[in-house]
Amino acid sequence: MLRRFLDAGARVGGVDPDQLQVGVDPAVRAQGELHAGFAEELPDTGFAADLVYGIHVLEHVTDPLRTLAVARDLAAPGGAVRFLTPAGDSYPLDWFGSAWWMLEDPTHVRFFTAESLRRAAQAAGLVDVRITRPPLDSLMTEGASLVRRLSGRPRPGGVLSSRPGLAAALATTPVAAAARLGAPRLRPTLQLHARRRG
Repeated sequence: MLRRFLDAGARVGGVDPDQLQVGVDPAVRAQGELHAGFAEELPDTGFAADLVYGIHVLEHVTDPLRTLAVARDLAAPGGAVRFLTPAGDSYPLDWFGSAWWMLEDPTHVRFFTAESLRRAAQAAGLVDVRITRPPLDSLMTEGASLVRRLSGRPRPGGVLSSRPGLAAALATTPVAAAARLGAPRLRPTLQLHARRRG
């Protein structure tokens, strides 16, 4: 994603504690402002971004309010702030309970409801806060959760690390996508749309 922005002429940057060591595009590595570390601990970089985007970040951080405040400070006045995070108020969590696929990742430390995410963004000083539920994010969540429920045993690499688990999850994807169109609470992801006050 950063490469597409870079190719369009944008100045790009990123922060992550470990993924910046894995498969980063060479042009992004050479021209981007990349910081190894935790989002909530990012020092003031003087970067003023038109868009600050966190893709499945908030569920991993120890201080989500601080992370949202850092995102606010990174945005230029009037700049957009977007975050994707698992929906702790989605129907699949109710249905699958502890077998919900989003619980498989031990680095997930918290989940938000639409209301708690809205309140957190407002508490961090963001304005024009809106929460949506993208229909096509994490399309294998339902299938992977079903595999976790039926298998009854943890797998070292996760349920999608086995061919049968992956095949079962993929097979349910079209059904999950269709169902999500009619029932937004089936969607396992929340998207925060907000901006820094101008």
